Amino acid sequence: MKMYSFFLCLAISSCSCQYQTVARGKKYSEASSSEYKLYFQDDQGNIVSPWHDVPLFTQTDRFNQTYNMIVEIPRFSQAKFEIHREHLMNPIVQDIEDAHPRYLPNLFPWHGQVCNYGAFPQTWENPFHEDEWTGLKGDKDPIDVCEIGSKPEPTGTVLPVKILGILALIDGGETDWKVIVMNSKEAAEKNINTLNDLREKYPGLLESVRKFFRVYKVPSGKPENKFAYIGEVKDKALAEAVISFTHEAWKVMINNCSISGEDVGSFNTGNTQQGSACTVGREEARGEVDRQPLYDPVEAKLPDTVNEWSFLQSSASRRGAGFFQPFYLAILVVTVLLANYK
Repeated sequence: MKMYSFFLCLAISSCSCQYQTVARGKKYSEASSSEYKLYFQDDQGNIVSPWHDVPLFTQTDRFNQTYNMIVEIPRFSQAKFEIHREHLMNPIVQDIEDAHPRYLPNLFPWHGQVCNYGAFPQTWENPFHEDEWTGLKGDKDPIDVCEIGSKPEPTGTVLPVKILGILALIDGGETDWKVIVMNSKEAAEKNINTLNDLREKYPGLLESVRKFFRVYKVPSGKPENKFAYIGEVKDKALAEAVISFTHEAWKVMINNCSISGEDVGSFNTGNTQQGSACTVGREEARGEVDRQPLYDPVEAKLPDTVNEWSFLQSSASRRGAGFFQPFYLAILVVTVLLANYK
C-alpha cells in the first residue's frame, strides 16, 4: 500500500503541471465574433486536443487506477462549458442554447453545478451503437464525470481522480453516463476507496447528486430525467467496465476523420500526438489557435437571471408544476409580512 501511495503521489504531481490552457475570445460573450475558447497545450508548448491527446490514465500510475479528468464546469458555477466535438483541437467553449450562451439554473439549495463537472479524455459515447447495459445509444460526447471533492476546480484543469461509481442517466432516449469520482489526492488522504466509504463519511451526498441530475432541467420547462437501474448509483466495477467500453469506441473513432450523421452532427478527431490518419502538424494546430480573436481578460456582463434561484416543491414538477421563480416567492413573503403587520 505504501508503494502504491508513492506512485499515486507521483501521478498527481506530474499531471498538475503537464498541461496549460490558452484562452481566446471573451468569456461569457454573446457575440460569435468573440466566442470564448479554451485550448490546451503541453509542457513543451504544443497545442493538444483535451479529448484526444490527454491520456485517459495518468502516465505515472503504472497500476492504471488513476484517471485524468478534464474539468469543464467548476462546482457551484453556472456557465455550461464543454469540450467542443466539432472544432479542430476541441477547445472548451460555452454551450449555446436558443442563440445565447447557456447557464445552469440555481436549483435551491444548489448554486449552479453540484460537482466539478467534466469528461474523461479518450472516451466516446458512440451515438451509432447501443451499449450492453441499457440497450441505448450513446449521447455523442466523451463520458461525463462528476467530481465530488471538497474544492472547486477551474475550467481546463486536468485532474487525477479515483473512480467510485456511476449513474446511468437516460436523456432523450440516449444513455448519458455520469461517473462519480473524487480527486485522487483527497481520496487517499480521507481513505475513500468505495461508495460505502463515501456514504459513511458524507451521508446524503450521493442522494443529493442523483436528485440534482434528475431535476436540473425542469426550470427550463423540460421533464425530469430518468435513470437506468432505478436510479441506483452502481459501483466501481461497472464504472470501469463502461469507461473501458467508451475507451475502445474512441480507439476506433480516432482513426476516422469524417464521422458525422443525421441528428448527431460531426466529430473532429484532429490531434497532434496520436499518430493516426487524423493527426495534424504542430504548425497547423498552433495556426488554428492564432486565428482566433485575442483573449480579452474583461469578462462580458452576465445575464441578470444567472443569480436567481428556482425552487422545487415536489416530484409533481414532471407534470409541469412544482417550480416557481423568486419573483413569486417575493410576493408571498411580502404578503405574509403585511398580514402580520396589520
